[in-house]
Amino acid sequence: MHNELQIPIQDESAIKQTLLSFAEVRMAIIFGSLAKHKATFNSDLDIAILVEKKISPELKLNLINSLASRIGRPVDLIDLNEVGEPLLGEILQHGKMIIGNATLKGNLLTRHLMDLADFVPYQTRILKERRNAWINS
Repeated sequence: MHNELQIPIQDESAIKQTLLSFAEVRMAIIFGSLAKHKATFNSDLDIAILVEKKISPELKLNLINSLASRIGRPVDLIDLNEVGEPLLGEILQHGKMIIGNATLKGNLLTRHLMDLADFVPYQTRILKERRNAWINS
């Protein structure tokens, strides 16, 4: 089927230029099928954004609308200030940074490693307990 054809990432420079028009954006990482060059015609743009503080609803809506109208795809926008595990790890490991610098990425990597050490063992234990309770019910 034609909607299963792989297409290259939408104009990365158009995405970057759109984001650069928002002074608040400090970092942007494309992830998901577009970053892996495995997008179909139905794929959305998965993008993680870092601003100074939490992204306001107004800014999020403006970013999504601007990106969607520029590239002609639905947009799934993730706030890097709020994203948790395991999605943060996936974004950092498999995403492509198009705006930002090594210091900002290093700060996110540090947070990711701290979260892995502090919270993921609890998440794993809770999920295991829930799974066992469901299986044994």
